[in-house]
Amino acid sequence: MLKFVSILLIASGFFSGGVYFASRHTKKARVIGDILLMLSVIETQLRYACLPVPDLLRVLCETDKLSSLGFIIECKEKNGTGEAFPSAWRQAVEDDRELCSLLGEHKKYLVQLGADIGATDIDGQLGCCEYYKQIFEKELDLREENEKKYSKLYPALGLMLAVSAAIIII
Repeated sequence: MLKFVSILLIASGFFSGGVYFASRHTKKARVIGDILLMLSVIETQLRYACLPVPDLLRVLCETDKLSSLGFIIECKEKNGTGEAFPSAWRQAVEDDRELCSLLGEHKKYLVQLGADIGATDIDGQLGCCEYYKQIFEKELDLREENEKKYSKLYPALGLMLAVSAAIIII
């Protein structure tokens, strides 16, 4: 009986690990998609409303579809207490550990975006938005491809490891 329970626990652990790693790829693609949406909102607000940075942050915080990007709220709070926008943005991004782990090396582009917003005229900021959109669109394509590939691989691999572990224990 104890052997059966241990086999069941080990097998479910391996399978759950496979599902977890597959879900990480899905989260990565979703975060990049949310960042692209944020860039579109920034670009639209700059182009048509010429909003200053504090008002732009308010609009980003009020956009329901961006609620998964928690660093925006933190940045708004830091900026509201008098901290300069670029440093508040950088600190908020770096403090969001899950975001940093999901973005990997592309975190630097998100940090740099904060340094570019509000630093130049409207045309310069719109150019920056377009530049970062291109970077994150390429990354989204890669992440979606990986999601398709690994969303089926990792659960199956976890199941195979579970079966292997069960055979070894028996």
